[in-house]
Amino acid sequence: MVSVRELSPADIKAAVKLHLAVLDMEFLSRFGPSFMRAYYRAWTTTPGSMSFVAVDDTGRVIGVLLGATDPATHVRAMVRDHGVALARSIAVAAAVRPRLARDLVVTRAGRYARGVARLILARFRRTAVAPPAGSPRVGEVTHVLVDPAAQGGGVGRRLIDAAIATARAASDDELVLVTPPDLAARHFYEALGWRSDGEMTSRSGEAFLRFRYPLR
Repeated sequence: MVSVRELSPADIKAAVKLHLAVLDMEFLSRFGPSFMRAYYRAWTTTPGSMSFVAVDDTGRVIGVLLGATDPATHVRAMVRDHGVALARSIAVAAAVRPRLARDLVVTRAGRYARGVARLILARFRRTAVAPPAGSPRVGEVTHVLVDPAAQGGGVGRRLIDAAIATARAASDDELVLVTPPDLAARHFYEALGWRSDGEMTSRSGEAFLRFRYPLR
């Protein structure tokens, strides 16, 4: 029996363990467990986040979903309230991993410098800039993780359903997500009614498929 609920502080250690096991190739994962636990705490405690876990009948975490109902506002709040602590954790990890430090500079230096600038501005501006009138509200699913041993049992579907319900309650007009370009992921999301929206490449050269899900 699988149940889905909001991710609590007590779930973070297990959620991070699953994250590192399933997405060990992800750039964020390379910063290690300590950084990822800080990242999860920051993500889940920032207003506008979507964070769910799927647990089996023993209470074991077998799935995780992260997202945001208003990604721009959520990211600004993350940078404002947790940016310094996360940057410090990144610096510590990079200091002891020369290859990671090199890849960080090559692929992320400009982006993170802009993040620092936003952090400084956010310290002085506590209110978010409203989007143009009439703009659609677009939520985002950033991570869907399922324990390989539990795949095929409806865990991913239950997590996605929770995200859709939350986004609708927040009056979002649609959801977007990106996923690695494997056929299993493509078929999974298309079977759930998501629309393929082409391919994209991350700043570090990773390929992804983009999907959209209309909520109205």
